[in-house]
Amino acid sequence: MGKNYDNWERLVKAVSRREEDKLLALTHSVSTSPCSSSSQLSSSLSFQFGHLIPDASRLPMEYSDLSVDRKDWKVMLPPGKRQVVWRSSYMSFSLDERTEKNCFLLGAMNLIMSSRGFGGCWKLNTHPQSRFTEVVEFEKSQGIYIEGNIKTKLLSSESCYTAYLVFGFAEMYANLNSAVSIVRNFYNESGIGYPEEQAKMVKFQEGNDRDDGWMEIQLGEFYVDEGGNGEVQVQLLDTSGYIKSGLILEGIEFRPF
Repeated sequence: MGKNYDNWERLVKAVSRREEDKLLALTHSVSTSPCSSSSQLSSSLSFQFGHLIPDASRLPMEYSDLSVDRKDWKVMLPPGKRQVVWRSSYMSFSLDERTEKNCFLLGAMNLIMSSRGFGGCWKLNTHPQSRFTEVVEFEKSQGIYIEGNIKTKLLSSESCYTAYLVFGFAEMYANLNSAVSIVRNFYNESGIGYPEEQAKMVKFQEGNDRDDGWMEIQLGEFYVDEGGNGEVQVQLLDTSGYIKSGLILEGIEFRPF
């Protein structure tokens, strides 16, 4: 146990000194977009990161700029911990219990979001079941766009993955029926070229319950090849035009199957 903890502590100290490393799992800066009644707007906000909701089975981290080989991520889990949560980057890492392969969950504040409708369209909120300090709740929106991006070098190679929307419903919700999900797998880091693309219709009401109290729906699947150094883009679009509200967004999870 002591040896494992020493390895973890050394790794934390080493990677935390890498000030010039890029933020993991993101290829775009956070884009949030309140909306007007006539057009879709985009703006960038600065966020104050507060204290994580305590959870004895999770290990909060104070830093966000890490660069670790895909095979070394499991060293980040000290004995008795099942998940590492970075409070300053809205990201969590865990090992899949069945396959022992890498899993990542990008929090809502790590995603690109747009909506259109009346008034604010969405708001930031706290949630007792969230591993992060804030979640996003969509309200009075006629259209929703959610996008997440992850570098495949973070994921286990030669593995099939599924992207999941992790979400919940507010006490009062309306017209949360279906949306279109698109998963694009770019096999090079530049994102140039023709990616593998998968599109499907998903239904919020058919979401499955998770052990962490949230729900999830499958957005699509992709394969990480040996030595994969590409990028996966996941999009969810609802352009039905019906005024919808009450979707609470925890994030997008990438998990092997």
